Amino acid sequence: MKKLLITFFLIFLSSCDYSPIYSLEDSKISINEIEATGNKKINKLFIKKISKINKKSNNLIYDLEISSYKIVNSVSKDEKGKTKILEMLISFNISIIKNNKIIKSKTISKNSTYKNNANKFQLNQYEKDIQNKMVDKIVEELILTIKTL
Repeated sequence: MKKLLITFFLIFLSSCDYSPIYSLEDSKISINEIEATGNKKINKLFIKKISKINKKSNNLIYDLEISSYKIVNSVSKDEKGKTKILEMLISFNISIIKNNKIIKSKTISKNSTYKNNANKFQLNQYEKDIQNKMVDKIVEELILTIKTL
């Protein structure tokens, strides 16, 4: 009975032409100009990720003003005073501009906690991975915000 139910469910999903509502690939949004201040590495990563979804459309052309910052704090220390747990916060203040008028301003922040690592190379690689994932989520939230305008 269980196999029959799973088979029926898979057939139903494959025949219904499912597609996500807020997919980044089918967005008809064009970002004309991005004015960035703040953390240069984070801004460069943001611009790289948002340029992937940039489509040439006639009526949905926007400009962005972004200001970003990244903070890494020690959350917990051991008895010797060495950091055990870290927290990374990435925040963007974003102004969405159309026809030289700010139509929406929004602050998007993401944070993540993680354990410290004695191997600083591995810690740095892990922080870069977390940073990439957080910027991905910020870009997705921005695209969702622009689509709802």
